[in-house]
Amino acid sequence: MQALEVLRNGQTLVVAGAEDAVLLSFSMHVSIDGEHPATLEMRGMRDLGNDRQAHLEWIQEFPLDLGDEIAVTLLEVEEVTPPAQDIASDSDGYIAEKAAYEAQLASGLPVPRTLKRKQPDASLEVVVGDAPVVANLEGGRELLTLRVDWNRWRPERCRLSLRSFSVKEGLAREGGKNWLTASAARDQVVLVRVGARRA
Repeated sequence: MQALEVLRNGQTLVVAGAEDAVLLSFSMHVSIDGEHPATLEMRGMRDLGNDRQAHLEWIQEFPLDLGDEIAVTLLEVEEVTPPAQDIASDSDGYIAEKAAYEAQLASGLPVPRTLKRKQPDASLEVVVGDAPVVANLEGGRELLTLRVDWNRWRPERCRLSLRSFSVKEGLAREGGKNWLTASAARDQVVLVRVGARRA
């Protein structure tokens, strides 16, 4: 089956996959006010049949340190790490959470809060293929997100997106800076380094 293998400094964190997976989504997040230089998450979705799906979660907000190297690789495997959560999208708990989220959206956009500048020089260096891309929080941006997404409709590769944005841009879902849009083939390593921007 297809899986996303995630290594931290050469040690396996997770091999995320499922026989009936429709989506696997790895993400790393940097916030200018974060307690840690970065965090990572690993989630997914699987097909339960009869138009039913389940949301999977392997890792939520795993803290990373300066200098950490994360390697993400799409692999064909026989064994995977079981998810920490496997929640059907038609379960009572999921439906209640979705209703609360939609009610919050209907009440209007939240007011952007001011972030403390604990990590003003944070950066992510992403290497896929030849040339590294170093994304930082230039231009008054406050958040940085890397996503590596796989879906069953294009099973031979995954899509990469690296963006920085302010809280206001994130809430409005527009603006920000696109540092990288790319794809990685099966067995191709996506290497991410957590580090400070060099002067």
